[in-house]
Amino acid sequence: MDSMLFLTIVAAAAASLSAVAASVYTWLTFRLVRSQAEPNVIVYVRHDESRPSILQIVVENIGRGLASDLRFEASRPIPTHAWGTTEREIRPAKMMAEGPLIAGIPTLAPGDSRKISWGQYAGLEKALDGNAILLTCRYKHGAREVRPVVGTLEIKSFAGTDAVESEGRRIIKQLERIAESEEALLKLFDTVVRRVWPQVRA
Repeated sequence: MDSMLFLTIVAAAAASLSAVAASVYTWLTFRLVRSQAEPNVIVYVRHDESRPSILQIVVENIGRGLASDLRFEASRPIPTHAWGTTEREIRPAKMMAEGPLIAGIPTLAPGDSRKISWGQYAGLEKALDGNAILLTCRYKHGAREVRPVVGTLEIKSFAGTDAVESEGRRIIKQLERIAESEEALLKLFDTVVRRVWPQVRA
């Protein structure tokens, strides 16, 4: 009788453990599937590819779901239009009063982003006075509030770095130089022809 009771307890414990394991597996599977379909918004600073001296604030959805009702809270006012690449060129920065970081973003599709021209290194260094700004982004996936993300707006990490132009921008510049050279050659050819044959008219 005691052995039967023991076996019954063991069987019940095994069944309970099996049920718990199945529940945990189901929960983890659900979390994995949901995370693959969720938005994932990140906030960062980078060089503008077409204008390398300018730094941008980028808000990007790198997830697979639609992010909605994006709202931003900064640890202090965000300077903007902080222009100047050297100490002499620095202009007084303004405080951001409009744009997506102030008004928010209604929706941000997967792979979509908002890019904000922030300023140039020397101008931003003076405007920030060595202090980074923490930018908290709150957003939703459907009706569910997603855990907030915090981005750091800073420029110290850009000190001594190269602002490299994109390949496309370099190609455009080369084509512009070729066009300018062709125009100069045509003018030179026209001048030579006029001197050699004065009777030639334009």
